[in-house]
Amino acid sequence: MKSLLYLISLLTVLSLNGCANQAFFSPTNERDPSEKVSRVYSLSGNHIAYRLFPASNSPQRGTIVHFHGNSGQMEQTQEKVVWLTQHGFNVLTFDYSGFGYSTGNATDKAAYLDAISMLNFINQYNHQPLFVVATSTGSNIFLRAWVDNPVAIDGMILDSPFSSYIKEAQFVLRQSPFGIMYDWFAQFIMRDDYAAEQSLHRVPSSHALVIHCQHDAVVPFEFGEHVYQHIKGSKTFMALDDCRHARAMTNEHPHHQQHIAQWLKATEQLVRNQTSVTPIEMIAYQE
Repeated sequence: MKSLLYLISLLTVLSLNGCANQAFFSPTNERDPSEKVSRVYSLSGNHIAYRLFPASNSPQRGTIVHFHGNSGQMEQTQEKVVWLTQHGFNVLTFDYSGFGYSTGNATDKAAYLDAISMLNFINQYNHQPLFVVATSTGSNIFLRAWVDNPVAIDGMILDSPFSSYIKEAQFVLRQSPFGIMYDWFAQFIMRDDYAAEQSLHRVPSSHALVIHCQHDAVVPFEFGEHVYQHIKGSKTFMALDDCRHARAMTNEHPHHQQHIAQWLKATEQLVRNQTSVTPIEMIAYQE
């Protein structure tokens, strides 16, 4: 997640326009889409760009959908998941409205509707074990969307998660001089209408791996613990002491990548043993 410090200067202005949560999103836009980018229509009314990276070896173990964070676009964040193709997983990345090659504006509501749309889309075509990797803000977006649209998901990895836009804004405000004196302001101009905070108890049971850096300066470690404590199912928590915010799954930390890949493979095997899923090639569809 790109630093949210710019939120401080935007909060007042955006609140006057009734769109304070836009301060969480710092998209990078692209004008000339790659030939490898496809699009799907979203409930947000926008066309969402996505890209499928096929598994580089056989047999295919499953499909992973990545919900990236609050900044950049999928081609800048794919480094966190595309390496998993080397372990037999198809990887699907996509951009929320207003990001990358997707149309529309970046808002919390649009991202929520985009998440529901992508979950429905992948479930329509995927016939393999399905996993979600959600990074930082992407965890908040995904969890709320999944609560309201509980499609079948076999496992999830939540990297540096949080579940409240308001609480995250308060944390950011506290990092500025005298911020502790006015962090309360966030609750009046931010909203959690499309956040996971009030719905964590309704998150469907699933295999889960929660990852968080102990010294995360952007999303505090206790936010990840909070999410972990409230989700149900078979779950594991990886507390890391040698990484920056949302970087544990990149090539900067091959040892963490190894442990994450091992968890995915073990979970995939559990899922197959329980459901007798037959490997089927995943192909990209254009709508």
